[in-house]
Amino acid sequence: MLQAELQMNEEVKSESLSNSPEKMFGIVTVLLLEMQLCAVSALFTVEVPQQLYVVEYGSNVTMECRFPVNGSLNLGLLSVVWEQRRQGQPKSKEVYTLRNGKAFLSSQHHDYIGRAALLQNELELGRAVLQITSVKITDAGSYLCLIDYQGADYKYVTLEVKASYKRINTRIMRKSDEDRFVFMCQSEGFPLAVVFWQDKKDFNLSGFTNTTYTLTADGLYNITSVLTFKPNMSEIYSCMFWNKELNEKTSAHISTLALMSTRYNRQKSLILFIIPTCVMVAVLLSALIIFKKRKSFKNCKVKKGRKRKLYPNQKDENRENCNSQTEALYL
Repeated sequence: MLQAELQMNEEVKSESLSNSPEKMFGIVTVLLLEMQLCAVSALFTVEVPQQLYVVEYGSNVTMECRFPVNGSLNLGLLSVVWEQRRQGQPKSKEVYTLRNGKAFLSSQHHDYIGRAALLQNELELGRAVLQITSVKITDAGSYLCLIDYQGADYKYVTLEVKASYKRINTRIMRKSDEDRFVFMCQSEGFPLAVVFWQDKKDFNLSGFTNTTYTLTADGLYNITSVLTFKPNMSEIYSCMFWNKELNEKTSAHISTLALMSTRYNRQKSLILFIIPTCVMVAVLLSALIIFKKRKSFKNCKVKKGRKRKLYPNQKDENRENCNSQTEALYL
């Protein structure tokens, strides 16, 4: 609109110059109008209270640029455009667009769908606040803030995303020869970290390790480092992830004493399983023997009673045998 008015003024000015000198008053009027329009445009300036934002991966961030409202805001005249421009990318990504007071999301880049929003309640204060949730590594870069409201201007802000190697997962495995063990450390972060290994005497063991990494879909480095060693009861091993760009160090420790305790606990568990099993087997066998003895003793008494009925005057020849069985039963 401003350019059209300036072009019209140029045409009027040219037409005035081509006419008679009596129209000099019209030329002066046009020049004054042009100076006034330029002054109005110069007064509209977009500012940024903060040029650099550094946030943690997975967190939320709000970036803003400010513009003059000059009284109450006429939302229908306001247009706001936020774009991301990253080094190495051929095209910019449209993060959020407000056109004539209404959200225009049809051209929003798919990376920001559902994550980027413009805080509407801040616009009346002359603040175009962009909020991005669940920040990714790919969100890092330069962001253009363009405001068109009774004038137009833009500014750039920079977003840096860091991902510390906070959580280190450890795992212990035994080699097939039963004499060597593998200590593994794994973690995710950004940018690429260097992994160091050392023992309790701070002796560098990195030369005996194997470290590999892959890149996740979110742009994080998934680093795995493996140290192979023979167990020693008094040894402590440490793996350290050093993020050089962030100057951060994160470490994890493991003691072979705990490793040997694990082996002892396994043996102890095996013993505790075998002993009760043997006791139960012994109890069952004893119960079976006692059951057979009792059955044999009852059969002996039955035979004795029958014999007495048939031969009341005959001496019981199995009496001593039954008594011996009774004694054996109680034993």
